[in-house]
Amino acid sequence: MQTRPRKYTAEFRAEALAMLDRSDRSMPDVADALGINLHTLKYWRKLQLMKRKKKPATTERPVPPEKETLEQKVARLERENSLLKKANAQLEMDREILKKAAAFFAKESE
Repeated sequence: MQTRPRKYTAEFRAEALAMLDRSDRSMPDVADALGINLHTLKYWRKLQLMKRKKKPATTERPVPPEKETLEQKVARLERENSLLKKANAQLEMDREILKKAAAFFAKESE
């Protein structure tokens, strides 16, 4: 018999992560004290770390100057390429997380 996953409020999640940050206790100890699954707490921590790494997206693209040397143009294009590669990697990671979540919820609804 499968049990349905418990729903936790955003405040509870935030407090659990704050407790983990404030105390010297290990993650399993905190999870046990709060009565939650260790893997749930690990997942919340992972999401928290991913959120902290995220930078605000900018929609503005750099406007090339009228008279740009070849070296300047190459440098500008390399910077832009680097930013696009980082954005692409982030989107791929987001897609993988969503695929796993969709598979999980499809399995739960059976």
